[in-house]
Amino acid sequence: MNPSTRTLRKVVLLALKVAISVSILSYLFYQAWHDDSFSILYQRTKQWPLLAAALVVALTAVTFTIVRWYVLVRALEIPFTLRDAFRLGFLGFLFSLLALGVVGGDAIKAAFLARSLKARRTEAVATVVVDRLMGLYALLLLASAAFAFFYVDPALVKDAGELAILERVCRVTVALTLAGGVALGIMLLPGFSTFPIWEWLTHLPWAGPVIAHLVEALRMYRRRVGLLSAMLLWSIVTHTMFALSVYFVAHGLGSDAPALGAHLVVVPISLVASALPLGAFEYILDVMYHAISPAGAVERQGFVIALAFRLIMLAIATVGIAYWLIGRREVRELVQEAREE
Repeated sequence: MNPSTRTLRKVVLLALKVAISVSILSYLFYQAWHDDSFSILYQRTKQWPLLAAALVVALTAVTFTIVRWYVLVRALEIPFTLRDAFRLGFLGFLFSLLALGVVGGDAIKAAFLARSLKARRTEAVATVVVDRLMGLYALLLLASAAFAFFYVDPALVKDAGELAILERVCRVTVALTLAGGVALGIMLLPGFSTFPIWEWLTHLPWAGPVIAHLVEALRMYRRRVGLLSAMLLWSIVTHTMFALSVYFVAHGLGSDAPALGAHLVVVPISLVASALPLGAFEYILDVMYHAISPAGAVERQGFVIALAFRLIMLAIATVGIAYWLIGRREVRELVQEAREE
């Protein structure tokens, strides 16, 4: 692909992401403003200790994700300091949260390790791939486990039909979790990553490079099942903290929030959407909240809660902004290298 075509593709992708994000957020703001959701919640008494607790719990969860990646890197005996892990972790969190350009936080972390360890470039990328897969599968596991104890009386919610749809979404989540567990078990079998078909799959357009990274990651971590199991449990604890943070935000704003168990179902599913353009998390959480909120609850309280949680995440991301300002030149170089990759 020539440079002009690559540049055009990046511009188109960025424009598309911005357009989607603006459209989603504009729609949600319009809905919340139209039914006075903002003004109603604004007038209610705020529980500031709970909002402060939401910030502390979310910051702890972000810290846990950074330490998880550090452990995965050190497991491959890659020379890497905890200080660099926090620096890159918060920078990556900033880029992922704000969706800056078409370069995500994972690409920034991979680019740094690849630059420092040119001879072990593949291993550097593998740590990021495994870290991301671990986080996503933990979200599915947490939501599936919580769904086993999930019950909301249809007679007490705004719309029983929406609740039924949410329950179907949860069943699909459980099915994906089981399928993912079986797939992971098969992929960790001896010899699976050396099948000849992988060589052919890695040359497919678009998907080929992704498959290549996944296969290499499997080869490197296949003999570390104990470590992967521990990190998976670590991830579940981390995502539980994020759900608890949203729960604290909901009660801190004085909303008619559902029980904590319901948050352990809807927040992980909504967080999966955070990998999509800005606004997807807010939209999914708003829809799910509407399905489980009591009949007398504020109409669009889910969006207001999601927005408040987003503000807490932005407050945490200021740590990444500090790292960015301190090392602006290095960050620009990492972004360029990530784009070229």
